[in-house]
Amino acid sequence: MQDTTRMKRLAAYLSRHRRHLAFLGVPFLTATALSIGLAPPVLWLVIGSQVVLLYWATNLTPPLSWTSSTSRHAVAQTREQLEAGFAVHGSGTHSAALAAHLDNVERLTAQHGDRFMRALSENLALKLGSVLREQDGYCVINTTRFGVALFPQRGMDLGSVLAIAQRIQGRLAMPFRFEGVAVWPSVSIGFCLSPRAAALNGIGMLDAAEQAAIKAQTAGPGGLRSYSVADFPAAMSGDHISTLQNALESGEICAFFQPQVRTTTGQVSGLEALARWNHPDRGLISPGEFLPQIEAAGLSPKLAECMLKDAMAILTSLDAIGQHVPTVSVNLSAEELRSPRLADQIAWDLDRCDLTPDRLTLEILETVVADSDDDIAVRNIARLASMGCGIDLDDFGTGHASIANIRRFAVGRIKIDRSFVTKMHEDDDQRRMVAAILSMAEQLELGTVAEGVECAEEQVMLAQMGCDHLQGFAIARPMPSEHLGDWLKAHEAALSCGEPWCEDPAHVRTAASGTP
Repeated sequence: MQDTTRMKRLAAYLSRHRRHLAFLGVPFLTATALSIGLAPPVLWLVIGSQVVLLYWATNLTPPLSWTSSTSRHAVAQTREQLEAGFAVHGSGTHSAALAAHLDNVERLTAQHGDRFMRALSENLALKLGSVLREQDGYCVINTTRFGVALFPQRGMDLGSVLAIAQRIQGRLAMPFRFEGVAVWPSVSIGFCLSPRAAALNGIGMLDAAEQAAIKAQTAGPGGLRSYSVADFPAAMSGDHISTLQNALESGEICAFFQPQVRTTTGQVSGLEALARWNHPDRGLISPGEFLPQIEAAGLSPKLAECMLKDAMAILTSLDAIGQHVPTVSVNLSAEELRSPRLADQIAWDLDRCDLTPDRLTLEILETVVADSDDDIAVRNIARLASMGCGIDLDDFGTGHASIANIRRFAVGRIKIDRSFVTKMHEDDDQRRMVAAILSMAEQLELGTVAEGVECAEEQVMLAQMGCDHLQGFAIARPMPSEHLGDWLKAHEAALSCGEPWCEDPAHVRTAASGTP
């Protein structure tokens, strides 16, 4: 793959500088031939080579035919690289596929012609190669579509893949100039992070990313879309659906809880309920593996019901032992928000558990708020907010929610996505992005929660910048309900002794180490 990439870059370099090579090479060859007095046959050979150079410089288009003729092989190599990522998936590493599609192809072709489009494709391929790591692979699928295989690594999640996709979009959007014409291209990107989600539908990761890219283009130029089995439903066996149903009903799939703390005091300000599957034979199964299957099987409402039940149960049990936690957060997907009975069911459950609505916070993805055409979802969110439930806007910064919609949905807090928090103490761009989000939240009088805080430096900087709440491995990993009471006691003890609170207490860390 890397040899192929180097050959492409060499071919592209020669193509870009062919006129300089020709017009310097022709005089050089002529002077050399005359100075050494070549025999007539050799002299004619030299003249013939000069004709070839001049023709190449003035008539031929960039040698995209070489790229096109090997694109099928390059695509196959990219797929092989992704399959290699599957092989090490069980070792804790993850791979991802991305597909970048050039926007407005018909308009650009009509305005500038096929020759311009071939040159643009070559330029985009070179930019794509320059923005990736040496070990990543990429290919030209055709003149307007490109595939990327990210090398497997630990810690690769939705946030990190989004950051890579946005970096690719930024680099490919740089102006392209060709024969006096300048354009600012844009690409829409689809990506697939979970190989099992793609395999569930019988397609490969790169093909899944391609389908997601097609969906992304429908949202307008520069769209981003993750592959979801909900968009491309698969036929699942009845036995597999039954296994998932049994896991939900038996409590194998249940809520783990990750604490959130106030930056000003270090006090626990809330918990987030996160779905985990503790399989009797396989142990803890990654959410990235079973959540797409839950979605594809149409069991998302049942999962939400289980998470809400566990969330209210943990508040009741903590209250009973005198450990008050202000609120617990539960994620609701677009499908769950479409249930006409959602608000009534939540109101009934809160009353049954003798909990006030403000003890429950509902996290809604920014993409749900941005796509606000579903009347049932809109009414449900408005009803829950009017009841007094908290409304958090999750993964803020990765979607396209407008300020008007933030107001319309009575959002109380925004959760800054981990892709902006990661390495912000080392990266000026990350820091500026977080500062902009915090400034906007302050002007709109919204609370803020930073997700994915993984080190003390990030914690300190976020506190200094005015973020209200923190959540992440630096505070605590998600843990089962039976470990939560001990963690809360240890955290309170650390605060009362003036000890640092941006790390798990040592004796609790061991108990929670099995949680992802």
